[in-house]
Amino acid sequence: MAENGDNSRSRKYTKLARQLAAGGCYAKAYDMYISAFNKFPDLKTSLEAEFRLLLSKLNALLFETNKIAEIFFYFEHTLAVYPDNIYILNDLGKYLYKFGFYKEACTHFQRALAIDSGYVGAEKNLNSVKNFLVDRWHFRMLNDKTRNEAYRKAIKAVLKHKKDSIIDIGTGTGLLSIYASECEPVAITAIDSNEYMASIASEILKENNINGIVLVPKLSTKLQQQDIGGKKSLIINELYDAGLFGEGVLQTLIHAWENLITNDGHIIPGKAEFYVAGAKCSCLNMKYQLSLPAKQALNITKYKVHSNRGLNEPYDCDDVHMIKGLTYMTEPKSIIKVDFSCVESMKEILYRELPFEVLLRAKESGEIDVLVGWFNLYLTENITITTNPTSHNRANAWQQAIFCDFIPREVEKNEDIPVKFSCTEGKLTLLQDAKLDIRRITDEMLHFLNDACYMKMIQECIGAVCIYLGQTAEISNIAVVDLSPFPVIGMLMMKRGACSLICQAKTTEDRKFIRSVFSINKVPRAKVRVIIEDKLNHKAFKDQKFNLIVGNILELGGDLNTDRKELTNQLQKTNLLPGGLFLPFKIELHAQIINSHWLDVNNCVYDENVSEYKVGMYMNRYQVSQNFHINISQLQYNPISESTLVAVVSDEMRSEVINVPIINNGYANGIICWYTIQLIETGTIISTNRANSFIDAIAFLANPKMPMLRGQIANILSCVDVDSNFKLVIDTDA
Repeated sequence: MAENGDNSRSRKYTKLARQLAAGGCYAKAYDMYISAFNKFPDLKTSLEAEFRLLLSKLNALLFETNKIAEIFFYFEHTLAVYPDNIYILNDLGKYLYKFGFYKEACTHFQRALAIDSGYVGAEKNLNSVKNFLVDRWHFRMLNDKTRNEAYRKAIKAVLKHKKDSIIDIGTGTGLLSIYASECEPVAITAIDSNEYMASIASEILKENNINGIVLVPKLSTKLQQQDIGGKKSLIINELYDAGLFGEGVLQTLIHAWENLITNDGHIIPGKAEFYVAGAKCSCLNMKYQLSLPAKQALNITKYKVHSNRGLNEPYDCDDVHMIKGLTYMTEPKSIIKVDFSCVESMKEILYRELPFEVLLRAKESGEIDVLVGWFNLYLTENITITTNPTSHNRANAWQQAIFCDFIPREVEKNEDIPVKFSCTEGKLTLLQDAKLDIRRITDEMLHFLNDACYMKMIQECIGAVCIYLGQTAEISNIAVVDLSPFPVIGMLMMKRGACSLICQAKTTEDRKFIRSVFSINKVPRAKVRVIIEDKLNHKAFKDQKFNLIVGNILELGGDLNTDRKELTNQLQKTNLLPGGLFLPFKIELHAQIINSHWLDVNNCVYDENVSEYKVGMYMNRYQVSQNFHINISQLQYNPISESTLVAVVSDEMRSEVINVPIINNGYANGIICWYTIQLIETGTIISTNRANSFIDAIAFLANPKMPMLRGQIANILSCVDVDSNFKLVIDTDA
């Protein structure tokens, strides 16, 4: 009888907690659940899922009202009830990350992974924090032996007959300060505004038994001479991006000369020079601008449509030497020379009102699609570093600058093509005609429309789609949902007379572009509803029914969008009419075990590249397990295994083991993966493993590398968590 009484009372507590939650009284509901758990501990297991959902709603409400302390109060009490719950640990990590408690966030993600290494969501979040704390370019820079040895040689040459006091601005791991310490200068002050990099540098100095270097974790432009123990006589710096000045080097060095350096001081590097050349490269041009075939398909041939990244950044960067099919159409030309030891030289560049103008002479007749830029750093009069992509001795720490908004043009051999640049806010910017009307769209939309293979597949299947739907409905009664980056299928159906379309846009600019294209194609605006992505959820569709639903579950970077996957599953189950059609018919995930030097140098520091100083053991704590946005058509790698089908993504994925034959001897350091897409059951299947695909590849990294022998069978573990996040791992027991 007592047991029945307990059951009755526990049900009463549970019912009341649920009523409070349903009424939006989340804090009171939380207290009621906690009371129930205290009195009836067995409830903790059965009510865990609904309690987590309540906590999620409560914290979302507290977040909206900026009640940070209360969020962490509830997490603390929840973990007292569920100390090893990986989902609560992960959610706490996400809030810690949001509020800037990065190391604490890492700790909680790591705790979740220690409990369940297959929890992919926590692993992805941990990778995000690591990427935030330590920029990936640090890895490739430290692995650039050409750069490192040039700096070391230059420092020794300058300090050979001097006993300078040194300031190292932007020290990072402190490597250049370590090189300077070999020459026993009077003093070294190493400055870095990233406190996490400064803490890494401190550990590296201690590990290598290097004393006397003073680390200052602040922006150098916020310091005066008294903050660093008096003015110094030598600046060492490495504050350069692909466009030379983009890291604020001019502003930083002007301040340093005026406040931190003696009048007779000197600097490494002493000078620099920036070059540009015109090139023909359709794949690079298509990365930033809408192609003519795409514009023809949309009936907007007069439009100039560019990536919206050009609004915020005047140039992008890429490893140009890895790009296939690139031809230099002009001779390179120097735009700017700067003397870093002369404040007036730097100010003249930074504050110049007139543009920098050069004439690029065409080597042959043809089209120039893009402008490529690189630089020389003159460390001393005799020691130079170059990022010239055509040089075999280039430093690979930096990529090359690609000026996104260059308008392609036809040229004749020996023709001089004028180009103008400004140094807007310290960044080189290509100047355009002020009357040029450039429309901006997101990369997702641009790359989707520029994927000629995918557009061809759509054109080929649209007739079959109409025939299929015509069996159950008149075209004038067909309602369509198209969640593609641009609703091409939806637009074609509307042009054929469909009655309505709901589509999505990532930004308001994308929505404006969709509407302008629809207007030109005479699609009535009243029949089209465009939902901004952050408002896209199942509630937005209510109880409407649709004849055709086009899903969109793949991210530009190669990952699955788990929220959109859940949404499209809901739409397919509850909003698709009987006899209706859901596209794509099938999406499959494929993978291959590989060895790639590029993956190595971008994800792991090797001490052999830093003069055998012990650096890797500290930097490699910040290695990540996944790389997104891999352009598989230009990635240099050796295949170790056969490519293999891993999963049907359009179905419910599950964790499993896949056997893969090894075809080449070697050390596996990653798994590269891509997709195949089939829009309709009888239609063409296309792969994203190709040039100009609108979906990039993902690389899952193997740490440590694994020896493989031809003829063996390796196991790939496909781990899928409850939220449909996935990762691929090479089985260490294979």
